[in-house]
Amino acid sequence: MSIIKLYLLKSQARMKFACIWSLLFLKHALGFGFAVPKLSRLTTTRIHNSNHLCDKIPQDLRTQIQRIAKDLWDNNIPVLGSPDHKNECLIKEGEAHFLNFDNNESTFSQRAEYFYEKALNGCPNAQHSYALLLWNGFGHENQDPKLSAKFHAAAAYQNHLDGMAVLGGCLRTGTGLQRNSALGLELIEYCASQGNPTGVNKKAALLESNQDDCGAFQLYDACYHTGRVNALLLFNLGWCLVNGIGVKKKDVDTGIILWKKAAAMAPDEGSEEAAWYLFEEYKRDDPNEARKWLDLAEELGFDDAIELKRYDLPNSD
Repeated sequence: MSIIKLYLLKSQARMKFACIWSLLFLKHALGFGFAVPKLSRLTTTRIHNSNHLCDKIPQDLRTQIQRIAKDLWDNNIPVLGSPDHKNECLIKEGEAHFLNFDNNESTFSQRAEYFYEKALNGCPNAQHSYALLLWNGFGHENQDPKLSAKFHAAAAYQNHLDGMAVLGGCLRTGTGLQRNSALGLELIEYCASQGNPTGVNKKAALLESNQDDCGAFQLYDACYHTGRVNALLLFNLGWCLVNGIGVKKKDVDTGIILWKKAAAMAPDEGSEEAAWYLFEEYKRDDPNEARKWLDLAEELGFDDAIELKRYDLPNSD
């Protein structure tokens, strides 16, 4: 049995236990008259610079992350301040803010330089954001798996959950650094278990690679209903609904709403694809609306949009 299949079997067992526990809790909560809050289907919380004290990251994971980061950075890891005992418990997540400055003359196409500067100054959110651009080749950056893994390791070194999850993906496949599938899967599982949307995205992708689209959709949907999302999770969930993947019935309208929410989180990862597929949805029936999304996808550095804009679609005004 492969390590991935064994990992997924264990994950499914944990999911079943969690569902049973939740149902029992709900039953007793209602029986005792406790108020159980209802989450709005389309209520989301954007995660940015979210720092909160919680249980420490397991020491064995921390030790291995530290070893990898120190090796990749030759012991010169850019961090914010001097790590101390208290910071070992400070969990971080989310992408970096990109603010328009200089009288709003800055555009999303300039974000790589901005994130790079902040990353070298030790900001873990910027390290994660810059590493994503290097991973995907968006933002007019060339794909560089080694440098991407390096910056994700720096973010993970500072207890950044998204950085840890993507580092897990790099380790699982040996992309940009030496392969360690077991550790990669362990990092993905830990981040997903913490409700981190990047961890959920990574774990769901593993389910999809094993033809478990229903399980992947359930992961996306469960994370979404906690209100703790990122743009890529919104795009992935919308993709399932628009295309009827892993769901009982297509729901194109809700899927498009989710894509618009993802695009509204630009320039975060996932907003590029959301803008492009919104263009695809509208190009036949509403060319003006389509052009708006095409322009955004191009500005975010999505290759298909850049290539298409070279031919300059006729303006429909």
